Amino acid sequence: MKMYYAFGLVMVVVATILMEEMHLGLAVECDSCKLEPCVPFFKDGGALPSPDSPCCENIKGQHGCFCGYLKDAKYCKYLVEPRAKDVGTACGVKTPDLSACSEYQVTCTQPGV
Repeated sequence: MKMYYAFGLVMVVVATILMEEMHLGLAVECDSCKLEPCVPFFKDGGALPSPDSPCCENIKGQHGCFCGYLKDAKYCKYLVEPRAKDVGTACGVKTPDLSACSEYQVTCTQPGV
């Protein structure tokens, strides 16, 4: 009986460790401040960033964060512009259709934002 209990306990510990490792490997840290180096590139008429620029380096791991970034009024106005897709393309990042984000309707279409 004690052997089964010990085996079960070891299995729970191993499973917990494996799940934590998987979670850490998939976690994306969403930080809208990482968009700051991209602001000059979001403005129409400016040059697009090079793939090794700080802008591109910052957004490469942020794909799952773009809808959430619409909550930040500072960046929302840039992200909804067509130029944002151009910046993403220059960086090798596929930008999602932000109009499908629930945050788009709530935040970016309000007057004064």
